[in-house]
Amino acid sequence: MQITCKAKYKIIRFLFSFGSLFLFIQIFSQAKIDVNKRKLFYQQYDDKSYNPDKLLARAKNMLKYAQNDYEKALAYSNLGDCLYGQGNYLESVKILQKADSLIKKTDSIQNRITILYSLINSYRRAELIVESEETWELVKGLDKESSPFIKTANLLYTQAKIFDIDGNFCKAADTREKYIQHIRKIPNTEYKNMFDFAMLVQLCYEQIRCGRIDEAKETLEKTEIALKKIKNKSPINLYEFYLLDKALINVKDNNLSEARKNFDLAYSQPNIDRIVIKEILMNRLQANIDTPTEQLKFSKIISDITNSQITVTKNLTIEETTKDKNSIKEKKENIKLNLIIFIFIIIVLIICVIFIFRAKNKNIKSRYQKIIKDLENQHSEPTIFSESQTSTSDFSKEKILISEETEREILKKLDAFEKKRLYTTKGISAAQMSVMLKTNTKYLNYIIKKYRNSDFYNYINTQRINYIVKELHDNPHLLQYKISVLADMCGYNSHSQFGSIFKSIKNISPSQYISFLTEEQKNKS
Repeated sequence: MQITCKAKYKIIRFLFSFGSLFLFIQIFSQAKIDVNKRKLFYQQYDDKSYNPDKLLARAKNMLKYAQNDYEKALAYSNLGDCLYGQGNYLESVKILQKADSLIKKTDSIQNRITILYSLINSYRRAELIVESEETWELVKGLDKESSPFIKTANLLYTQAKIFDIDGNFCKAADTREKYIQHIRKIPNTEYKNMFDFAMLVQLCYEQIRCGRIDEAKETLEKTEIALKKIKNKSPINLYEFYLLDKALINVKDNNLSEARKNFDLAYSQPNIDRIVIKEILMNRLQANIDTPTEQLKFSKIISDITNSQITVTKNLTIEETTKDKNSIKEKKENIKLNLIIFIFIIIVLIICVIFIFRAKNKNIKSRYQKIIKDLENQHSEPTIFSESQTSTSDFSKEKILISEETEREILKKLDAFEKKRLYTTKGISAAQMSVMLKTNTKYLNYIIKKYRNSDFYNYINTQRINYIVKELHDNPHLLQYKISVLADMCGYNSHSQFGSIFKSIKNISPSQYISFLTEEQKNKS
């Protein structure tokens, strides 16, 4: 059956439509994004309220509505900043670390850099200096996408903050001044005016703490100019610090009534963090402008804030300690398990080594016993084959023209050669031996092959090794001799050559043979 072009087109269109629908269903089912939740999330994210309580509630709501790693990272980042503002630095570190681990799963490098900048400060406040420095170096390496202008601004701002946290106010002031000069290129906007005000407020405070009062007064004048440029007066970020700066300069000018007024205004500002309240009151106590009763009241407030921070730190420490204990316990169990496995493997290896050693030793001992048995069965006289034996030999007299009389004569001389142990002559050759037997090398090789079933070199080596084996067995005092001496006794120039040939013929080394003989001698005695 043939399918028309029109039918083919319909089938293809149907398959394409079905495939597209299936793909859409798959993607939608995997994403599972709730549009309403996303809308609520970004409503919270865009809320720029400065009220600490509202900021904390906003961060928690963001976390509630977050549906993916990116949104969760932003929520944790906001929550970490809120905890930092409350002085809960260790908790802030913990939350910001979560934010960093989540943002790393996305491609948002710039958001990660923002989180890391917050983490640098939290580490620093929590006195985790090494972690702060490591994160600082990490940020420097990551911030490659920013323009040189933005990168320099970020580095100067963070460096000034680090100096501030470390209490190095002179360096903080110098660095912040460079930062302010750097960002002057940004066009004036309402946000820029507010930002300039905030930076000048911090610079003024650092100059006061550094002892540069004249510079601080000039900066305060610039701060007031920046304040006038801000149209929306409520809320103004760091306005409480502006009042603190004024109060501290009043103290330096000995205008104590004005100082009290500005301290009161700074302290009574709405929506300020506890860490800022603590900073204001600590500066006020240092100024020593209040009655003992008022000082006691302020000291109690500072103490309550500090105790709250300590409680949070203590709870977090307990939590982390519990985790560490569990981790240590788990590590101990793993170490214990690994130790058991290791010991088991060692035991198995030892058993295998013992088994192999015993098997090898048993094999060596059986070879030794064979040597002893051969010695016991050995005739005192060398074997001389009879005529009947020689007639059955595989050697054909047609190949070698030698008379029977000559053959017998050479055989007798060979017997005498063996009795006199002339094979122990060092460096003996077939030519030398043929001279000793008053024959030629051709006849000599024929006789050795026929009656000793060997060639010249194997014959000499076998005679030498059999000789030393018998000597060691029959003369126990030789067991004390060095291998090199024994080698010399049987005609070898080196103990290594002797040892190699001994083992190739007897299947055990000279030292093993001597060891077994020595053991037998001990047992006999």
